[in-house]
Amino acid sequence: MCAAAIAAASIGPFWRIRNVAIEGAHHVAVDTVVASSALLEAQSFTASAAQARDRLLKLPAVRDARVDIRIPDRARVALTERIAIARWVSSGTEWFVDAEGVLFSSLDPRGAPEVRVTDEQKQRQAGDRLDPALVDAATKLARLGPQELRPDATSPRVVLTAGATGLVLRFAAGWEIRFGGAERIDDKIANVRRFLRDNPLRKLDYVDVRSPDQIVFSPS
Repeated sequence: MCAAAIAAASIGPFWRIRNVAIEGAHHVAVDTVVASSALLEAQSFTASAAQARDRLLKLPAVRDARVDIRIPDRARVALTERIAIARWVSSGTEWFVDAEGVLFSSLDPRGAPEVRVTDEQKQRQAGDRLDPALVDAATKLARLGPQELRPDATSPRVVLTAGATGLVLRFAAGWEIRFGGAERIDDKIANVRRFLRDNPLRKLDYVDVRSPDQIVFSPS
């Protein structure tokens, strides 16, 4: 009878999680975390911390989570959120992106550096994973300014094009630098810096350094 009473109490309405404490939520709303964990009002003895963690990891902004269930009626969730390194603009929507290439939204409009990449390849959504090497290359290009290139390299804008030109750095003056893929991006940047330093006044429509071993430019 005692065993039956204990079993009944453990699965009955008495032992439920009434309070879920959230730590580390910045990009994600606390209410969203609580709802995603499915811990509130769950049976204290049968609720699974591992399953709650798996559910939380489906939130794009969450990189990791630690879940503790504390008998009789409490749970604690500690989030590790993703760290935004740039803003990724796709079809007019601006996402944050981290070094692992994961796109996510945030409650904090100032939660990412003012480094932008415009993606014309396809429509993206939160949770999409980009090639980390591509994200790294694009953010390196987004940080280049006139002082590193030449005076007319103003208002730089990084675009991931849908065509073979790949990553392109466009300027307000109407010319652009074509970098292609992320491979050997540091060599490509060094090559274009050298070319522009040697040609500070040459009229340009584009400089193409998609091949790190060859520079093509127009007008030639």
